[in-house]
Amino acid sequence: MVVRRLLLIIALIPLLFSNSKSGEVTVFAAMGAKELLKKIAGKETFSFSSSGKLVKQIELGAPCDVYISASKYWIDYGIKKGLIRKETVKPFMRTKLVLIAPKDTKEDSLLSGGRIAVGNSFAPVGKYAVETLKNLGIYKKLKSRLVFSPTVRQITVWVMTGNVDFGIVYYSDYLLYKDRVRLVKIYPDNLYSPINFYVGCVKGGNLKECLEFEGKLLKTPNSTYESLGFEKVENGS
Repeated sequence: MVVRRLLLIIALIPLLFSNSKSGEVTVFAAMGAKELLKKIAGKETFSFSSSGKLVKQIELGAPCDVYISASKYWIDYGIKKGLIRKETVKPFMRTKLVLIAPKDTKEDSLLSGGRIAVGNSFAPVGKYAVETLKNLGIYKKLKSRLVFSPTVRQITVWVMTGNVDFGIVYYSDYLLYKDRVRLVKIYPDNLYSPINFYVGCVKGGNLKECLEFEGKLLKTPNSTYESLGFEKVENGS
């Protein structure tokens, strides 16, 4: 009897972790894409977090149809692990990296002191920030003052509330809170890898609906992307 019950549980595991009904679309998306996706959303179900955490959840069996990453590293990770259909992956938008500070401050130099918020190892914005600081030759000087955040949105909140003195975020995130934070500088794009957002279909998910959602992203007007601080990537290149 015990053996039969165990076999039944094992047989049910794939069902517990499978996507629900055909026609429903579950999207796991990087936090930086939240405003754009909410603007074009239909009946999709969204889960927003850092790119790394989301792909790890997919790896553990979380039901999902569409994965959106804010870095090539995590989308490639998903492909390598057999989680994402490589033939469906394409970049669809990009943004820039900026330095922000609390609204009521005037200091513009990271070398002046204070705490600097950047993304942690699961949040791509942190990779871009560290890459930029290294290319500027100031990473070692600032390393002990870095405060690591789980998402780009949390960095902005810390800056708004004065819990940190600076934050390195996406230009698109700055625009969301431009009345509550101060833009210190926009970093030249030769200091960091291209900040492309990628979309791909999850293996085992609803492929037809995923491709339709990708099509919706690609058909969204340039003006919509630009209004939120992004540049639309045409033809996936």
